[in-house]
Parts: sequence; C-alpha cells; structure tokens
Amino acid sequence: CRPRNAKLIQRYKYAKTISERQNQDNDYFSNLYENRPYLNLTEWSVSDVDADLDQVGLAGSPTKVKQIENVVFQAKESKKLSGNDTEIDELMKELIVNHT
Repeated sequence: CRPRNAKLIQRYKYAKTISERQNQDNDYFSNLYENRPYLNLTEWSVSDVDADLDQVGLAGSPTKVKQIENVVFQAKESKKLSGNDTEIDELMKELIVNHT
C-alpha cells in the first residue's frame, strides 16, 4: 500500500519558487500556479533572515539541492518471538551487543 503522506507528496510535486519558474515556457504550468497558490514557494534572501553577509555564500547565488538520496532499509533476517520474558530479554541483550 502507499504511504500515508503520498497524497501530500503528489500535491506539492510541482511546487517551485519564482526564480525556478522563470525558466519554464509551458502555459500549463503557468495556469497551474495561478489556480493553485499553495504551489508558489516563498523564496527568502539574506536580508529576509537578517543574516551576516560574511557568513553566507557567493553574493546573489541561490542555494540549490544537488541530489537527494532515498534510503531504503532492508531486513536481512527476522525473528519470531512467542512473547515470553526470556525471549524478549535475550533479544534486548543481542540488540545492545550489536549496536554498541
């Protein structure tokens, strides 16, 4: 089944800032941003956040996310416990040994 937040992910899929939209020529997307104002992301500058100019990057250069990696956890093994205290105690000890 799909994750619970899949609808939110799809809802904001085309959300962009004004500077990102300047390169788009498609009329469909321009109508999309007019009809759905929640897709218009607010772009903040150094003056908006009162940042120290000596501690920010190149003047006027926007910071862009280069790459996002999705991490998928895969279980290599599984255990079935009956629920008695000794099995749970052994599992806790094993987890402590493996992760310290």
